[in-house]
Amino acid sequence: MSASIASPVFVSGIGVITGKLVEVQVLPAEPGHGIVFYIDGVSPIPASLASVVHTDRGVTLANREGKTLSIVEHFLCAAALSGLRDLKVAVSGAPEMPILDGSAQDWLKVFARGFDIELPKPSIGLEQAVFYRHSDEIALYALPDTHFKLTYSVNFNHPDLKCRWTRWDSQADNPALVSTACTFGYISELPALHARGLALGANLENSLGLVESGGYSRPLRHDDEPIYHKMLDLIGDLSLSGLNPLTLKAHVFALNAGHSSHVPFAVKLLKAAQKQGC
Repeated sequence: MSASIASPVFVSGIGVITGKLVEVQVLPAEPGHGIVFYIDGVSPIPASLASVVHTDRGVTLANREGKTLSIVEHFLCAAALSGLRDLKVAVSGAPEMPILDGSAQDWLKVFARGFDIELPKPSIGLEQAVFYRHSDEIALYALPDTHFKLTYSVNFNHPDLKCRWTRWDSQADNPALVSTACTFGYISELPALHARGLALGANLENSLGLVESGGYSRPLRHDDEPIYHKMLDLIGDLSLSGLNPLTLKAHVFALNAGHSSHVPFAVKLLKAAQKQGC
């Protein structure tokens, strides 16, 4: 499997934060280039943990020039699922990646790997557990295993998502469970978010609305879709370490986690891998 795409591709769509148009050109890159976003085609922002400046309702990256780019996690998850490590991503318009359908599946189609995903092979082992506690109720840890697995537990203010957990096994379960899971939020929060200039591009096509008393804004694409989207976010966030999480021989457990805990956990996971010379 190539670590880059074969030829340039162009994608456009609205940003979920601003509601404004975003245009993206994804170009092949030489081995070792990594995934680098270029704002207005010239200002580089590496997809790395060092570039992270904000994790409120998504990951925002920035460079020394003060250029920022938000909502990179869906794109990075698709790249990880596809085994892509070297990409030049030119972005113009709003300072965010387009939300598209709210999941990673449209990016997979752009990469021409959306219908028959061949996941990267496990190659990076862990000698011991990696643990990160964000608070009394939020923690992540990774245990050595034969291949990559995810167990995600949530306790949301929603009848279907209280004390609920779901597991995804990269070698036994359908990757589409993760890649098609849509971003979500409480419908009741929209007015407050709009007042802050957020979620201006959220709509029924790109976001799943949660009702606290029960129910959703549309039928779920599959069971536990919101939890699988948390997995999608986690895979994208862990990719900022420079390691493809799908190559880890590890079982990752996430308890009530989110972007603000995914990122520091990725730092610890990367340090553990570096100690082993990976």
